[in-house]
Amino acid sequence: MNLNKYYGLILGLAAIGLLLSGYLSYWNLFGPGCHEGPLSWLVSCGGPQKVLIFGLPTCVYGFAMYLTVATLAVIGMMRQRSDVLNGIRLLGVVGTLFAAGLTIYELWILKIQFSGLPACVYGLVLYAGILVTSHVAHRQLRRAAA
Repeated sequence: MNLNKYYGLILGLAAIGLLLSGYLSYWNLFGPGCHEGPLSWLVSCGGPQKVLIFGLPTCVYGFAMYLTVATLAVIGMMRQRSDVLNGIRLLGVVGTLFAAGLTIYELWILKIQFSGLPACVYGLVLYAGILVTSHVAHRQLRRAAA
């Protein structure tokens, strides 16, 4: 079974996530905050107060996870390995839970007023896409082996 279409879709979702989290990380680490970035009308990140975990903006962790997913997808494509899907699925679960937790925390606990769609919602959609795609690929692989 050729897994390249699944790895390609996962890589595309991870690339979008890298662009989004990279943009947010840059503005949060080196700028005044992503609320003043050029795309603040499209991607909102909670206003002037940054949401931090261990002293770093949450988008930095998202960037690291997307980079890991992209790397695993490339390894899976190059080596035609199916065992890489388990790592991607695990990161899909962790990323989905991470983004869902941030969405709940920012919207309902902190009650932050956003100017655009919150970045954590974009992350939730992307990680859910990675999770679903890796799960479908894994199921296809199991069916082909049976």
